[in-house]
Amino acid sequence: MAYVLNKKQTLAHAPTELKSELMKMLNGINEDLFFADDDWNKSSSSQWVIKSSSSNIDLIKKNYQGGTFLKDISYAVVAKKGYKIKFLVSKKTVSKGGGTADAKTTRMQELGSAWIMRRALNDNVVYKDWQSIRKDPKYSELKKIYPAVDESPDWIQTFYGQQKKMLEKFSDATFTEFSREGGFMTYISDLVKNKYGISKKDTWDPADIWCVKNQDKVIKILKENVEGTKHSQTIQELNAILREMFKNKQVVGISLKKLSGQIAKYEEYNVSDTSLYPEFNFKLLTSSIDLRFDKKFGTQDSRLIVTGEGVAYNFQVKGNDTAKISNLKWEPTASGSTAARVGKAPVEMVAALMRENKMNFVNDNKLFPQNADQFKKVKEKYTKMFINIFKKTETKIPDKETFVKNIILGYNNDVPTTVSKLMQLNFLSELQMLNEKKRNEFVTDLVFLAAKIGESFGPFGKLY
Repeated sequence: MAYVLNKKQTLAHAPTELKSELMKMLNGINEDLFFADDDWNKSSSSQWVIKSSSSNIDLIKKNYQGGTFLKDISYAVVAKKGYKIKFLVSKKTVSKGGGTADAKTTRMQELGSAWIMRRALNDNVVYKDWQSIRKDPKYSELKKIYPAVDESPDWIQTFYGQQKKMLEKFSDATFTEFSREGGFMTYISDLVKNKYGISKKDTWDPADIWCVKNQDKVIKILKENVEGTKHSQTIQELNAILREMFKNKQVVGISLKKLSGQIAKYEEYNVSDTSLYPEFNFKLLTSSIDLRFDKKFGTQDSRLIVTGEGVAYNFQVKGNDTAKISNLKWEPTASGSTAARVGKAPVEMVAALMRENKMNFVNDNKLFPQNADQFKKVKEKYTKMFINIFKKTETKIPDKETFVKNIILGYNNDVPTTVSKLMQLNFLSELQMLNEKKRNEFVTDLVFLAAKIGESFGPFGKLY
C-alpha cells in the first residue's frame, strides 16, 4: 500500500458510483492530514484504506451515518454497490508542517481544553450551552489555538462538557496557571526525568494539563522538599507531596479524553490512600493467540481478557510498531459499568513485574529468531511453548505441526509479525505456567500499571 493520495486525488481515484458518497464523507476535513492508498484496485470485494487524523475521522463519522464502527480506532463505510472504505487513525500521518498529524491535532485539542478551563475557573465565564462558546468575545483565541474547531462540533461540545464538570469539582479553587507545555508541565517533566530517571512523564502521571495555584510558590516548595539530595529519595515521596497539593487544590493534574457521552465524567486516581487499591482483584478469564496462516497471520496481536467486579479489560499484546520488528506493548480497552479508561502499561514496569514473578521472558526482539533458518534450529524450544499454552489459550490451529509450518510460512511472508508472534507465545507460555493465584495477581498488577494506579504513580483526575 502507498498512502499518497490527497483529497482531490482520492475523489478522482474513486469509482463514479462512489464519488458522491465520498464527497459527503470528506466535507470539511483538514486536507493536510489525509492520505489514501493509491494501490486500491477499485473492486467492491476489497477494502479501500484511508489514513487520517482522529479529528478528521470524527468529522467523517458526523458527515456520513451509513457506516459501522470497528473497535475504537477505525471506521468502516459500506457505500453504494458494496464498496468498502476503512478509515484508520494513523499516528504516522505527516502534515505539511512536519511532525505527526495526530500529535499536532492532540496538542491543539489539549491547548483548547486549557483555554476553556482558564475561561471558566480563572475568568469566571459561564456558558449556558456549547453554542454559547462561539459567542464568547475571546472565541477568536480558541480558533487560533485550534483552527478546525468550527468544523469539529464534537470538540466544542467536549470543551463545554469539560468546563462544566471542572466547575462542578473546582469552583472554589483559585488556579492561576493551566499548563499543557512550558511552566509547571516542563518543570515536573524535567524533575521526574533528572531525579528519578523517568524519561517519559506520562508513564508516571498521564496528566495532560496541570491546574496550579501560585506556580512560583508550588515550585519553590517542591525544590525545597524534593530536588535536594537530602530529601525525597524515592518517587513515592514526591507522589505523597503532590497528593497533599491535589487535595488542597494547589496542583491538580488532569488527563483528558474526548467526551464519552453527553455529560463529562470525572474520576480521581492516586489521590486517596493508594494502599487501598490492592483490595481490588482481577482474574484472567481467557487468552488467545491467532496462529492461523493464509498469506498472512489471522491477527498481529494476542489477547488477554481480564475481569473484575463489573468490569472487563481486553489487553492487546502486539509489536509496538507492526511495520518493523519491534518489542511488545500491553494496551487494554475497558468495558463494563465501572470501567475506567486506561492507557498502555509502561513496558519497563511490565518487565519488572515479570522479573518479580520469575517469568523467563525478555522483551527484546533481537533475542528471537530473525528468519526461518534460525527458527528451525530452535523450533523444539518454541514447540514446547506452544504445547504449554495449547489447552489453556485459544490458538485457532489444531496441532504443533501446524504451528511449526505456519511460523516458517510467516518468515517467508511477514517477518515482523512472525517475530512478534514468537514473542507473544513466549510471554503467554510463561504466564500460563504460573499457578492460578500468581497468574491472577499478575494480571491485577497489569491492570494497575495500565491505569497508572498505585504508590509509584502521581495523582491525577481523568476527565472523559
